[in-house]
Amino acid sequence: MPRRWSLSIGCVLLLAALLPGLATGSEPREASPATPPTGALARVRASGVLRVAIDATYPPMEFLENGQPVGFDVDLARELARRLGVRAQFIVMDWDGILAGLTSGRYDIILSSMNITPARRQQVDFIEYARMSQVFVTTRGQLIRTEQELAGRGVAVQTNTTSQRWVEQLRQRGVAVREIHPFPGATECFAAVKSGQAEVVVIDEPVGRYFSRLDDTFVITGQALEPEPIGIAINKEDKELTAAIARAFEQLQREGFLKQLSERWFGGELGQAVLPQGFWAFSRQVVIPRVLQGLGVTLQLTLGSGGLGIALGLLVAMARISRRAGVRGVARTYITLFRGTPLLLQLLFIFFALPLIVGVRLGPMAAGLTALSLNAAAYIAEIFRAAIESIDKGQMEAARALGMSHELAMRRVILPQTFRRLIPPLVNELAALSKDTSLVMVIALPEMLYETKQLAGTYLRPEVYAWAAVGYLIIVVALSTLARRLEQRLEARGT
Repeated sequence: MPRRWSLSIGCVLLLAALLPGLATGSEPREASPATPPTGALARVRASGVLRVAIDATYPPMEFLENGQPVGFDVDLARELARRLGVRAQFIVMDWDGILAGLTSGRYDIILSSMNITPARRQQVDFIEYARMSQVFVTTRGQLIRTEQELAGRGVAVQTNTTSQRWVEQLRQRGVAVREIHPFPGATECFAAVKSGQAEVVVIDEPVGRYFSRLDDTFVITGQALEPEPIGIAINKEDKELTAAIARAFEQLQREGFLKQLSERWFGGELGQAVLPQGFWAFSRQVVIPRVLQGLGVTLQLTLGSGGLGIALGLLVAMARISRRAGVRGVARTYITLFRGTPLLLQLLFIFFALPLIVGVRLGPMAAGLTALSLNAAAYIAEIFRAAIESIDKGQMEAARALGMSHELAMRRVILPQTFRRLIPPLVNELAALSKDTSLVMVIALPEMLYETKQLAGTYLRPEVYAWAAVGYLIIVVALSTLARRLEQRLEARGT
């Protein structure tokens, strides 16, 4: 290219660069790069990602399922991130180096069931989100309830955890633990006990619960330590991020999210480990309050479905003895349908199938009441019919001879005489109905047997079922007493 053309082009480019400045009467400004966000909270929101470190060898708190992180802590981290307006990105770390990764900025928080200790508080800030105890887990047939009973035993613990330090301190205090087996993950601890390499695992309560429910080889036999706080670890320099996560956690705690999460993963709130105490103390502190809650639901179901069943059963009984063939046919079909199919099937159909077939969606209580009432009405209808037909036919004929209509004679003459005969079979039906309410546990309605089943599974104390038996006995005895007094009143009135 000729030199003059090069000079001309260069002049044009220089003039184009200077024109903006000449037009405004100011010097040309140099473009400045975008200012990066400052602070961890601003960085998290700018990137749209909250980096969460976990040790994925700790079910049910955090573990890998089909290559993806799942567990209590994982669900909690996702919800916290959502409330910050970002998504959670999980970084799987080995436990031994997890704190170093936080202080070096590899991730934003650690949410991995980390116990809050004075030494750790010096390194990072914590937001407490639960309290966990340490428990003894053994194979069935072993019984280790106290720290003294660890003498002569091989104990499996997870490396660099509260459990390991506690067992080591026991040894220093004179408890002759035969051998301490530290493993990098919880799964290895339980495998060691199952294979006979160790006799007991000392581990966090939720992990003990998880493996005990997963494999009935294992049993939680006692509590090693009082519940201790666990927290979300955050770099001490990231105060704004700490405050934002604390606010989000307080909000989800108020809304009951944390309790729902605990019920889902553990069957109860953390910190309620198996207590090394007798049946009566355990029952008084843990079982009876829950059983009373379930008893309230059972009574609602029994009385509600009993009342509706009696009303509907009387209508069906009247239809069953109607002089109209069509009405009798409908009543007979209803009775055959509900007496000929299992109550459990009816309950499942109403709760799960109706929304798909006709778009009718009922909650657990409404579905339970509906199924129990419809089923009870079919049986009660036959009780009414049998009682009505047991009245001498001459009663109806005499009433009709006096000029009463069939309906009036039924209401004034026949039905009053059937009441005394109805009481014993009706009480039997209501007593059976009170026990049938236990079936609603399949739709997660927390009646009495559901509560005791949850307690038995959570604490591995099957003796708590005795309290469910007591509850049902109370209901049946109360119904029998009420029926007996009602019969006495009717006899006193000469009915």
